[in-house]
Amino acid sequence: MSPRKNNVITIEGWPDPKKGKLYKGIVKEVDIDKKYVLVTIENLDPTQLGRVHTESLPLPARPGNRASRFLTACGFDTNTVGTKICREDIVDTTIGMRFSAVAQDGSQQIDFERIESPSRVKTNTPSGESVGEQHSDSALQSEAEGEREF
Repeated sequence: MSPRKNNVITIEGWPDPKKGKLYKGIVKEVDIDKKYVLVTIENLDPTQLGRVHTESLPLPARPGNRASRFLTACGFDTNTVGTKICREDIVDTTIGMRFSAVAQDGSQQIDFERIESPSRVKTNTPSGESVGEQHSDSALQSEAEGEREF
């Protein structure tokens, strides 16, 4: 008797992220316009592997607001007014995500947290000098060309 073959693929929904659990994610994309920064984060948790979360964060980034908390999770100093952060320095950063309870519309708000990595401390002083991790040449060139920053 031959083993039975399964010829059917069943589409399943993603399991809901657990409220309050810390999930690791990697920032895959950052798009900036005048009023919002749109971030795409890939979830790295084994139960959510490959799931992508997209968050729209209001600009300007101010100490303590949601955009600022996201940037802090990415390892930047957001308490110093005048700090400049290039989009290229955010992409590929690993951050922590905690989800709130599921709302009636099925959405969940994400709170962002820093996942400590001693070799990745990123800050820029208002004068543009980098403290800690050095910026790439392309990031500095984009900044010099006047690309929008946070």
